[in-house]
Amino acid sequence: MRNQARLVRTVALLVGCLFLSIAANANAAGAADGRKLYLEHCAACHGLKADGHGPLEPELAKPAADLRFLAKRYGNPLPYDQIARFMDGRADVKAHGSRDMPVWGEEMWKYPPGHAHSNEVSEPVAKIIKYLQSIQIVGTHASMEGNPPAHDGSHL
Repeated sequence: MRNQARLVRTVALLVGCLFLSIAANANAAGAADGRKLYLEHCAACHGLKADGHGPLEPELAKPAADLRFLAKRYGNPLPYDQIARFMDGRADVKAHGSRDMPVWGEEMWKYPPGHAHSNEVSEPVAKIIKYLQSIQIVGTHASMEGNPPAHDGSHL
């Protein structure tokens, strides 16, 4: 009887580990997709490392934000809707351009047919937010080298 109970506990533990592994892999896949989109649409200004030092840095009127420290400004986990609003044009971020023609073009606005709603987040924006969440530097052990400037609402 003891062996059977031990076997049941072992199987339950293994099944639990399997579910955790599947969830972790799905989250990692979402972050990987988000990284690809980030590199395509955001890295020119925010940099390959999301540190605010992209190749267009000298051309920017205001420095791009160091996106690795969003959690320091807005909390961890990142406030999904607030970050999405900065990205998709629902919140006015001067550095991102006008709402009619944001700097990254129309791709961030695309929704599946029949699903566009003022409070919904498009799939590309959602994937980029997953990536941004995965690169947050939190805690006191973080290097102060890339410390972000104070947020004044003019850029993300």
